[in-house]
Amino acid sequence: MARRAATRPWWRTSRSASSNGSRPSARSENTTRSSAVGVIKRVKAVCALGKYDAIITQAGIEPGFLAARMVSTLPIAYPVHSAMHFASLLGEKFCILTTTDAQATIIRRNAQLYGLNHKLTSVRYVSRSSTFTMALVRKYQKAERMNAPEVVEFASGIVEQFVRAIEDEGADTVIIGSPHQQCFLDEVRQGLDARGYHEINLMGAFAAAVEMARAMVNMKLKQAPRAYPSDLLKAKPAFR
Repeated sequence: MARRAATRPWWRTSRSASSNGSRPSARSENTTRSSAVGVIKRVKAVCALGKYDAIITQAGIEPGFLAARMVSTLPIAYPVHSAMHFASLLGEKFCILTTTDAQATIIRRNAQLYGLNHKLTSVRYVSRSSTFTMALVRKYQKAERMNAPEVVEFASGIVEQFVRAIEDEGADTVIIGSPHQQCFLDEVRQGLDARGYHEINLMGAFAAAVEMARAMVNMKLKQAPRAYPSDLLKAKPAFR
């Protein structure tokens, strides 16, 4: 892309302490709603700057998806949405990993919205918050992570969820949806390979969004106004 794609975490989450010492995100309906409002405001602000070719969001639950695609004057890519489409091209069944059960429910509903629910075998989760996982990122250099017991334990939990999806559900592609968990793609890849699943595709959702945005910019395309209309739509269809 000639210019940059705008990416930024635009929302905060409330947190509650848990018995295992980590702090998993506690997302209420109000939190999700306020996140969506924040996304829309930021999207409109970024479009007004005239500095970017595309917008890439970062949250795995993809708040404000429909509204953002309506108001954005730039190509806009959402990570899990992009990853689902890539997975659909690569195979027939895919599994997505997130952070909490509440987020898993949201992602499942999003898959229905995206028209890809029939290829999604399951949405699984490993209840470790971004606070916990990013502490591991800061604590260990990339070269040290493979030998760090805390990292091995965390990555093994993800691998176990994916193995269940592969063996029990026939998934041919597995996707890490939460941004903070995607810092450990290499460790998860190593774990899957060690279990004999070299042929299973492993995808980070954020990387998929970057490539989706790049493709839209290179092809001079963006979300179709007729599919995501505002009141400014000129060529209105006679009926829906």
